[in-house]
Amino acid sequence: MHSFIKPRKKRLIDEMSSLWIIFIALMSIGLVGFGVYVNYKSSFYIKMLEEGEKKHQALDKKVKDLKSDIQIFSMQKELSYEVSSSNLILKDSIKNLFDLVPNQVTLTKVVMEKYALELQGYTRSKESYRLLLEPPLKSIFDESRVEFSINKKGFFQFISHNKMEEK
Repeated sequence: MHSFIKPRKKRLIDEMSSLWIIFIALMSIGLVGFGVYVNYKSSFYIKMLEEGEKKHQALDKKVKDLKSDIQIFSMQKELSYEVSSSNLILKDSIKNLFDLVPNQVTLTKVVMEKYALELQGYTRSKESYRLLLEPPLKSIFDESRVEFSINKKGFFQFISHNKMEEK
């Protein structure tokens, strides 16, 4: 038996199946490409997020440092006001002290402490010291004592120790 038609080559996969296989392959390539793109973008955003977190931590540290600096400057400002007011009080105290000293008494040394005052100097007579300088010192200080000696020129040298109780 012989056939009148020539045999045709038969395909392994028919046209419809090959279209489906091409479609599935293209979809798979598209999904893999989309997955790679999403992975790249997510790693990019994660990296940006980490950099932002580092910047945030650095700025937080800088804010803490600035707060610390502000606190130090505030303390320095208060200290400078205290020193300034103490200097003003000391200046007034020294001025008042020298206003107390009469012309008949000459001071050679003044030592001021918080609760004590030491005066050294000379005068022509003990009475000028006792009448003109001793009463104001006794009114200011709780304890006041003086020692006299005569120098070569005939003047009375004195050392006056004055103390007040600490409050």
